[in-house]
Amino acid sequence: MDIREINGELLAKMLVQATAKLNQNRALVDSLNVFPVPDGDTGTNMSLTMNAAMIEIAKTPTTHAGTLAKAMSKGSLMGARGNSGVILSQIFRGFAKGCQDKEVLTSIDLALAVKEASDTAYKAVMKPVEGTILTVIRKTGELALEYTEHEISVHELLAVLIQRAEETLERTPDYLPVLKQAGVVDAGGMGLVFIMKGFMDAILGLESTYAVEEMNAGHVQAELSPEDITFTYCTEFILKSKITDVTYLRNNVQKLGDSMVFVQDDDLIKVHVHTDNPGAALEEALKFGDLLTVKIENMREQHSSLVDAKNMDEVVAKESHGNHKSAPSNVLSMPKSVVEETVAPYGIVSIAVGEGLAQILKDLGVNVIVEGGQTMNPSTEDIIKAIEACNAETIFVLPNNSNIILAANQAKDILSDKKIFVLPTKTVPQGISALIQFNAEKDAQTNFEHMKAAIDTVKTLQVTFSVRDTIFNGLDIEKDDILGVADGTIIQVGKSVESVTLNALEELIDEDSEIITLYYGEDLNEESAQALADHLMAKHAHIEVEVHNGGQPLYYYIASVE
Repeated sequence: MDIREINGELLAKMLVQATAKLNQNRALVDSLNVFPVPDGDTGTNMSLTMNAAMIEIAKTPTTHAGTLAKAMSKGSLMGARGNSGVILSQIFRGFAKGCQDKEVLTSIDLALAVKEASDTAYKAVMKPVEGTILTVIRKTGELALEYTEHEISVHELLAVLIQRAEETLERTPDYLPVLKQAGVVDAGGMGLVFIMKGFMDAILGLESTYAVEEMNAGHVQAELSPEDITFTYCTEFILKSKITDVTYLRNNVQKLGDSMVFVQDDDLIKVHVHTDNPGAALEEALKFGDLLTVKIENMREQHSSLVDAKNMDEVVAKESHGNHKSAPSNVLSMPKSVVEETVAPYGIVSIAVGEGLAQILKDLGVNVIVEGGQTMNPSTEDIIKAIEACNAETIFVLPNNSNIILAANQAKDILSDKKIFVLPTKTVPQGISALIQFNAEKDAQTNFEHMKAAIDTVKTLQVTFSVRDTIFNGLDIEKDDILGVADGTIIQVGKSVESVTLNALEELIDEDSEIITLYYGEDLNEESAQALADHLMAKHAHIEVEVHNGGQPLYYYIASVE
């Protein structure tokens, strides 16, 4: 196979075959997750990132290799999902740099582009970890540099580069002990190998029929109907109080309505409640100190205004676009009448999955929710749309998942003309802790520092199930076992959700612990969660336990200990 040049048409075929090869092996790549929890999504994220690149090249019919590579880069950059997808998009970005102004690529051009891909990906990650996709592309790029003196066939070059990538992949457990312990190779590295093999398929003339997948996206929560609004007024206030025991205030406010969020931080108390009598709530608060801020909104009126605005938007859309269908988005939709309000000084974007968690975040001041979390990481473009929907001078972004932080930062880099702060929140409780510290009266940098500092004040427990048999940190884990994961480490394994949750929480509770918050998932109910809370309060009289419906999938409980 003596192909000596790659033009735009062949490069497009290479991407199609790479996407097909990766998608065919997506489940295998997903299964290589180090933790045996049901959020192994590396293959899915890389595949969806490739899909986005394919959509972009479909808009760019050209025989110019450099132009096509630039389209690949743009598509993957906007469509990047999860850490693996973001790193892959940076690989394509570097590759496009190496192809710049090249109408066709020789083997020397291709080798230089692979080296540039490696360099760009490494620079994009603040703390590169060896034993990952970065190691695979680095070793491959180093070998590619050795083939920049004399031109050979593209087939020959790809063959040696694939061999180097496979050899490096097999050695990733030697670089990263956690891979060796789990008995797997790096998932992202394997995904990259499949992509390179797909490139080779195109060079060999192989063709796969492959249709671009669309990401099924939905709103975070169903549209609210008037019947769902039990209490009329959404009431929020911040109280300054020197009284440390505020149990009486908490109980009395809770009796006035529902959806209460009650948070005490030193001498400040932040309260949110839905009630028909906001005055009574404020009177109770004044018994304990001075009110710093008060916000009362009529939810029935808000609902009517939003419905009217939405209906008007739908009429305008039909008249303007006929049968045109917009692309799916998992950003919570906002009516045009809301978006086009006066620019606010601050806006907050948060990622979450589960109606209950989304509502709690909104009640704490989040303006736009992006649906996403385990197994469903939003793309860079999703986060960009959410930031733009905020219509604010300064935007804070709460990823609430370690696998979304890179995409959030990439969105920030793309929107370089906006003032954006990405908080490195890895869990929803960390996001809630950060939100509590937000103060609209303070400047952006002070808010960022206070919010970031608050992240470390909360311990997070996530209770889920195992997807495979394995041994991790000396724990024998069988498929379908219940797992207690505390801040990224499996600390409890068992057969009962309740026992694992209780035992794990016991490990997190210390003499400084004051409050535990339980967010129960869609597979549990309030009765079982409350029974667990009662057990904890009976054993730890000094600790308050709150129960909220999180509605999250896959995770029976998400709990915070503060």
